[in-house]
Amino acid sequence: GSQAYKSLRDLCHPALPKDRPFEELCELLRKQFSPQVAIFRERTHFYNATQSVGENVTQWYGRLKKLSVDCKFGSNLEAILLDKFITGLRPGQVLDRLCEENETLRLEQALDIAINKECAVKESAYLAPPSAPLYAAGDLGLCGRCVCGGGGARRVPSENGSYCGDGQQAAAQARGKGRPRNRRRNRGGNADDHSEAGSRH
Repeated sequence: GSQAYKSLRDLCHPALPKDRPFEELCELLRKQFSPQVAIFRERTHFYNATQSVGENVTQWYGRLKKLSVDCKFGSNLEAILLDKFITGLRPGQVLDRLCEENETLRLEQALDIAINKECAVKESAYLAPPSAPLYAAGDLGLCGRCVCGGGGARRVPSENGSYCGDGQQAAAQARGKGRPRNRRRNRGGNADDHSEAGSRH
């Protein structure tokens, strides 16, 4: 527009814009209207980036590409992106898989391997059976051969047909039944002892 031409004319003074090469005019306008970029600040952001929790490998790759725009890596861009893409991954199976590759790995290959491995890991987690409930070591009746426990959990008989904890419960009941008889015997014994003591006197 007219404002851009006025700025260009001011930049070209004392010459006129029509007397300057087109490439030179473009460079003048780029310097005038493009904000100055702190290259090493941009590179600091790039090198400090890591894959976030919940961020898949495709999103991580896209964010890394965006961070590299103003870094001016030139012809080294692909090699630097490859290094940072791998080393910035979260620890896990995807990173372990890429670490199996050698130095001939290309950036596009690394992305494909990472995507495939990530999909395989998610599929394995989806198909894996739910883990069995764990019980504390001190739970009453835990024998390791049946699924049992308190709180209304299902009880399954062990190999000999008994239920986990039945032996302990039976023993407790036997002890409880035996206590009154012991007390009666003790009381009877004391009475006999007193009778014998009286006859001696």
